Amino acid sequence: MDNNGFLRGMRGWSQFFFLWFLFFTGILFGSFILVLGVDVQETDTSARVMRMSQMISQVFVFLIPALAFSFLCQGSSKTYLKLDGKTNLLFLILAIALILVIQPLIDVIAYYNQQMSFPDSMKFLEEKMRNDEQSAKKAVELLFSDKSIFGLIFNLLVVAVVAGLAEELFFRGCLQQIMLKISKNEHIAVWVTAIIFSAIHFQFFGFIPRVLLGAVLGYLFVWSRNLWVPVIVHTINNAAGVIFAYIYYGTSDYEQITAFSLEKNIWFIVPSVILTSILIIVIFNNRKTLKTTK
Repeated sequence: MDNNGFLRGMRGWSQFFFLWFLFFTGILFGSFILVLGVDVQETDTSARVMRMSQMISQVFVFLIPALAFSFLCQGSSKTYLKLDGKTNLLFLILAIALILVIQPLIDVIAYYNQQMSFPDSMKFLEEKMRNDEQSAKKAVELLFSDKSIFGLIFNLLVVAVVAGLAEELFFRGCLQQIMLKISKNEHIAVWVTAIIFSAIHFQFFGFIPRVLLGAVLGYLFVWSRNLWVPVIVHTINNAAGVIFAYIYYGTSDYEQITAFSLEKNIWFIVPSVILTSILIIVIFNNRKTLKTTK
């Protein structure tokens, strides 16, 4: 049964800071569990330890804070997070189609984001950010170097299922609703949340495409009024990346395929832009009839 949690009467900014208090508390507890449960030195050398580390991080940093915050807001996490309505199947199919057809557009934006260069006065900052990118790349290499079927299953579980659920509960389910309470504007709430969502990954050279992905997920939440839609779409997006890496990572084609420049891939990008635009228009124009029902 729903009840009014003590956070519900808080102003938007108070809720905002309380959510981040839970976030940083989760980091502390997650770090403590990691130190107790795994050999930290193996994080950079063992795919198993890397997966465990990411799993613990997602659960303590995003999942538990989101569930705690939503319960304290309304007494029912399912109601606050909009997980209790019936998902419109047609809306879900259109949303999944959207995240698939938009991939070439996101990939080409990601390619040019990676080519960005800072002015000479900020080269030290660029060097630090590129070192951070290399660290993230090494983690990816460690996960995807495991070509066993169990490696694929565990990568799908951690990178797709757990990350898709935990991040959507935190960012769209909690943060976006807080930003809406603060700004009273759905577009501001969607884009500010998308920017924070991208920034929290600490990968500047993948910042812009991740903002775009976050905005797509945010608008799907706004239009469907059902968090399961962005959760499923986010999970499928991540799963597609895991399966792609499982097939191509370590092959001679991998670097060529991931270097998705406009000049070499124009015949993929133009249809992607056209189909993405059509799907967004269809979803937007039919959002009222496709919306969640109780």
